[in-house]
Amino acid sequence: MRILCCLNRDLVSSVAINLLLGELAGHEVTVALSERIGPAPGAAADPPQRRELRAAEQTIAIDTVFPLLDRAGFPDDGKRFLTFAELARHRMIPVIALPNPNTAQALAAIGALAPDLILSIRYGAIFKPPVLALPRLGTLNLHAGILPSYRGVIASFRALAHRDAELGCTLHFVADGTIDTGDIVATSRVPVHRDRSLFWHVLSLYPGGIALVAAALRALGAGERLPRTPQNPAAGGYYTYPTAAEWEAFARDGWRAVDTDDLDEVLRRFTPLPA
Repeated sequence: MRILCCLNRDLVSSVAINLLLGELAGHEVTVALSERIGPAPGAAADPPQRRELRAAEQTIAIDTVFPLLDRAGFPDDGKRFLTFAELARHRMIPVIALPNPNTAQALAAIGALAPDLILSIRYGAIFKPPVLALPRLGTLNLHAGILPSYRGVIASFRALAHRDAELGCTLHFVADGTIDTGDIVATSRVPVHRDRSLFWHVLSLYPGGIALVAAALRALGAGERLPRTPQNPAAGGYYTYPTAAEWEAFARDGWRAVDTDDLDEVLRRFTPLPA
């Protein structure tokens, strides 16, 4: 299959695509990157916890560590995770910028790729109907939250703030220009750990979530139809970015946005040096 993987240029997206690399072997894959999720950051106005997440996911990892790894020229030993640039260099996977898939230029570029499937994981733009009409097998999104309970961004924050016992990932179709509303294919769940950070919990979702994607790719490659469960439009809710007051309540409840040990642990997976 020809697969267009639409990701955000951040650390968690990079982990996700690395977890999927084994299943992508044998397919014709292009990776397309957005630059951010949501509005441009306002460094002074943003709550400290959101700045922490951005520092961990982009400023430290993508803007600082990844360029160092790229310049170091480490070989692909088949064990460590690869940066976006290394995906192109070692695995011959084209990596392109696609901040807005809905422009005439982007539509032409996607059309030239002729994808059988578009796969979205943490992608920072909404697909409009002209884009969704292009792949013959449709567009799948891996949402880092349980649908329909938690539509929108940072679903893990909402689940932790609501003191849920579990978090989850939902693989679903994107059928129109709305957000997180399409038919559900499958859901994976992980337990909540009160002693771990939000960042750790977000990362913990992707082994199970990527397993859902891998199973879907195998089924589609075999010519099978994926299961589809329509969402109840009256169920759940849509959530946008937490306010400063919501972040403060989150902290009062004992939650941390990022632990440096969690960041160190995941960054070590990109280096061949001894842990």
